[in-house]
Amino acid sequence: MPGRQATIGSLQLSRVGLGTAAFTLDGSQVDAVVRRALDLGINWIDTDIIFDRGEVERRIGDNLTALPAGDRPAVAVAVGFDWDGRSRQAQLRPTLEPRRLRRQLERSLSRLRIETADLVKLHVGVPSDASFEDAWSMLLDLRQSGVVRSLGLIAPDSAHLERAERIGTCDSLHVEMSLLDRRVSDGELLGRRQPTPAVIASHSAASTELTVADRSDDDALQRMRLLLRTIATRRRASPAAVAAAWSLSWPGVAAVAVSVRSPEDLSAVAKAADIELSVRDLSDIGKLLPALGSGRGPVHPRRTADAA
Repeated sequence: MPGRQATIGSLQLSRVGLGTAAFTLDGSQVDAVVRRALDLGINWIDTDIIFDRGEVERRIGDNLTALPAGDRPAVAVAVGFDWDGRSRQAQLRPTLEPRRLRRQLERSLSRLRIETADLVKLHVGVPSDASFEDAWSMLLDLRQSGVVRSLGLIAPDSAHLERAERIGTCDSLHVEMSLLDRRVSDGELLGRRQPTPAVIASHSAASTELTVADRSDDDALQRMRLLLRTIATRRRASPAAVAAAWSLSWPGVAAVAVSVRSPEDLSAVAKAADIELSVRDLSDIGKLLPALGSGRGPVHPRRTADAA
């Protein structure tokens, strides 16, 4: 179902990935979602140390160890936030100190019970980024040594991307790009003409839930829900898959990590990579986005591509 694959550095990933931001610590539910992802042909999991202070990574690690090595999905981890480790309620602190980042990665690999990180994402939104070049150089060294296979940046501006690429190749950019959050289109990233880095969009659980009917009296939300259901009927898909297909329609977006809470949610969205939204579909959605309050940027992927 996830359709053709995306090339991210040295990785071949399904265009729909399993996001874990919405995971709860109900072990049986996490296990069921991971099993469903594999059954659907999804071959990568997107996670972050900040998701319940590493406990989500631990649950994923339980699942990975139960699988034959050849069946294990790729895992994307993140570094750039740290805490004192004594309490899951401790405040997260941004850091670009290479020693701390390396220790974070080692702890993530330990929780996941793997030796090599398939994809490491670096948070760049820190108050002082004087150590950015040192941090990126350290990660490049790990990629060169084989500890890391591919590298990405989380929500970088153009300046950070240029600083990174002066030192070494960035394989992927990780951005929020969904019907409820299209801030990335305010910047320059989606207009880049270079074939790399690939863009991986994070599609929040809230955007998936946007497709679920409720009794909200918000007129814009209700009109968007109705439109998604209409498009889904034409495409013989679910509204959730249409919403994720919209994220995949943006120029440069190679894959989307969809956060879900249940196997049923994942099944509903997995067909997104097979959906080609028409000009009419994109125009109809674009007309409703300004009223939805989901960002200030462009509303039509193809028009953005034409203007790049």
